[in-house]
Amino acid sequence: MLDLLLALALIVLVAALLNAVLSGRDEDVDGESGRATEERGVAIEVPWVAIAVGAITATALLVVGLPLSIVLAVASLAGMVCHVSLRALKARREMAFELALAASLDLVVASLRSGAALVESLTTAAAETRGVVGEMLTELCDRLRLGEAPAVVFEELSDRFPQEGSRLFTFTLASHFDSGGSAATTLGEVARAIRDRIDVVRRASSQSVETQASVVGILAITYGLALLMWNQYPERVEKFAVSEIGRFFIGFSIGLQAVGLLWISRITRVEV
Repeated sequence: MLDLLLALALIVLVAALLNAVLSGRDEDVDGESGRATEERGVAIEVPWVAIAVGAITATALLVVGLPLSIVLAVASLAGMVCHVSLRALKARREMAFELALAASLDLVVASLRSGAALVESLTTAAAETRGVVGEMLTELCDRLRLGEAPAVVFEELSDRFPQEGSRLFTFTLASHFDSGGSAATTLGEVARAIRDRIDVVRRASSQSVETQASVVGILAITYGLALLMWNQYPERVEKFAVSEIGRFFIGFSIGLQAVGLLWISRITRVEV
């Protein structure tokens, strides 16, 4: 009976966690058309990868023959660990993307100050920049040369690359094509703003390292104590683990670890 109650509680918990994850996903949805935007080159489908890891873990544990309550709890924890890890990896990729954009803007500013036109300067920067930023600038220049409306080009580019730095870049270029002005000075300020934002994010993230290390330490201590108890009193621990009340508390504690991991990852997330 306790296993059934814990299994139902974990199912509700997993559903709530997935709803929280999916509601905070990085795929922005256009409110008018309902079309999901694409973050090419820096996107990781975090929710679905985490769900797949949890499902694979659950399947493997069911094949081994573990109780359903423990299977759901361990699968939830595995999915949350995968989710948090991929979020951290995605954040690093986005920071690298924005720093590369700032570096390419420095090339654009230098070309503009030497007397080149804006599109020519963007083309030069695209040729010297590798990776996603180079592809983005190349596509931008090609579409402008083909005669597409700048407002449409910049709007679509902002949808496809919704990072703060690229949105500021496209907004600045759209304003320049509408009203004119000195593009060199404006883009130079954009590059500096991107670097300042990344610096603030890094400083703020460094403040949360202690909290994240504490969480990892608590998890390590928990499993270390469990291993120590099993080595010292194997018969008692095995008897507790196979009992109904033991399975309940083991599954409940692992489920709480999954909740705590997701909660800490959310409260330590930095957005600037």
